Amino acid sequence: MTYWAVIIYNCGDSSNILPIYYTAMKKISCKLMTNDIELQDALEVRREVFVEEQGISEDEEYDGYDKDALHIVAKEEERVVGTARVRFLTNSQAKIERMAILKPFRQEGIGGRMIAFLDEELRGRHINEVILHAQCAVVAFYKSCGFKKLGSPFWEAGIKHIKMQKYL
Repeated sequence: MTYWAVIIYNCGDSSNILPIYYTAMKKISCKLMTNDIELQDALEVRREVFVEEQGISEDEEYDGYDKDALHIVAKEEERVVGTARVRFLTNSQAKIERMAILKPFRQEGIGGRMIAFLDEELRGRHINEVILHAQCAVVAFYKSCGFKKLGSPFWEAGIKHIKMQKYL
């Protein structure tokens, strides 16, 4: 799937005619990870976001589940700018984990596109329930993607989280 984002600037003056200028943003695509280069790039995105920005230890971030998980990447042309992994807990339940977007690419709708891509992919795999552990700072984002909070907040990797769930 390929998505385009456009910012519209209304650069008018006092006249009745307000010119509108369009500035196209970079082309972002979401796809399943298909090779070791994309995996290394995804791991680098996670290192920047989780280890460098959030102070999570590398031992905790690289937990050994990557080889058995489904991974997606969000790419700006050939550059990986976002990633997430999915683990299949049962035949009908999956868990989204390690969703990360590089800081300069946040607040541009990439996360929503990644979730929409995963929803479609998981429906195709007959998954009907998706769970995740959301950092409390981004609960509103996941709610906007259809997730609902379950239970009480808890600490994971030194950051307050809450379990969230969505039925596909």
